[in-house]
Amino acid sequence: MNILEKIEDKYKEYDFHVICFPDNLRKLHGYIDCGHIYINKNDPIELQAKTALHEITHAECDYGNNLLDRRPVQTIKAEGFATRMANREVKKYL
Repeated sequence: MNILEKIEDKYKEYDFHVICFPDNLRKLHGYIDCGHIYINKNDPIELQAKTALHEITHAECDYGNNLLDRRPVQTIKAEGFATRMANREVKKYL
């Protein structure tokens, strides 16, 4: 079982989709939409795992579904928090 499969196994309430993003979104690592987590297939597996955990953190900790509707400071804080949590949690799966 690879690292991403371990995360998927632990977080069964989410549907994970590893897909190729279009060229105009190739720098995007992932996003979440109503319990569906989309991850960039072109990223290395370790980054895919961090992205999955990052999006799970948003789902479980953010108080809104769309960070674009928030003031920029709130969005930056949410993104930073999700990144720090993902970097910490990914170590459990390595």
